[in-house]
Amino acid sequence: MKYLLFVFGMIIAAEVPAQNITTFGSDNSTRCYQESNSPFSDYGLRYCTDAIRNDDLVLRDLAATHTNRGIIYAANGRLDEAMEDHNQALLLSPKMGKIYVNRGNVFHQTHEYEQALADYDKAIELDNVKLDIVYYNKSLTLIRMKRWDDARTALETALEVNPESSRVKRKLAQFDLPIEEPAPAVVTPDDD
Repeated sequence: MKYLLFVFGMIIAAEVPAQNITTFGSDNSTRCYQESNSPFSDYGLRYCTDAIRNDDLVLRDLAATHTNRGIIYAANGRLDEAMEDHNQALLLSPKMGKIYVNRGNVFHQTHEYEQALADYDKAIELDNVKLDIVYYNKSLTLIRMKRWDDARTALETALEVNPESSRVKRKLAQFDLPIEEPAPAVVTPDDD
């Protein structure tokens, strides 16, 4: 029995270094990615910056870390810094569709809708992102531009790509709501 425990202990000890060696990017870039998935604060910026400055990342991971930091910047209203990071990411990896989506989102936030559409279209062309999300984001931009038919078409395409998307279904349903007439204003003599 002691022999079996010793062998089991040796197997586990042999596996631990292999698990530590196998990583995705660096520890900082992984944390940066995790923080970009729920950027409620700018706390994750530290991991991103440390990974960019200090870690020996391959170009693809470096580009992804820049765009992840850009997501965190954008979520915290730091749109100029977000745009700088997304632009840097595109210089490093111009065929990564995620970067175009993220930069398009910043263009949307800054009301540069034509540029947002161009970036969403580039992401669609590259076809290496979740297309339902890109079409949904594109529809939101088209709605802002009051291009209703194009927005509906983008939403319908998003639904074709992902028929289970409740978000897309809700947005499409808004197109079918009746338009309510505003109630007439009534002014009484007491109103000043």
